[in-house]
Amino acid sequence: MSIEQAILQEWIREMLENARQHQRKRVRQPSNEYEGGAVIAYYEMLNSLRNTLEAFGLDLRAYGLDVDLEEELLSLRRVGRRKPLRDIRTVAGAWKGNEEARRELQDILEREW
Repeated sequence: MSIEQAILQEWIREMLENARQHQRKRVRQPSNEYEGGAVIAYYEMLNSLRNTLEAFGLDLRAYGLDVDLEEELLSLRRVGRRKPLRDIRTVAGAWKGNEEARRELQDILEREW
């Protein structure tokens, strides 16, 4: 791998992470126009890069662009939301007396919110 490819991979990785952070904020605050604009700007840049990589016959997976940008960035769903290992209410009810439950609750909150 050339240094140019490594730089491009890192740049795309950082842009995807920044776009996902803005998307999470946008979902929490749909009326925040700044977050919405940032998400659209990142989407346009990443989509352009994806189209260019495809035009040159390069592997999108190698560059981290083998994702559905439209679904991840343009929908109002939470990014990367998965069903928790345990229901948050179950964990919250037991957190005071159980350190493990408290850590699990903290992990769920960090992952989900």
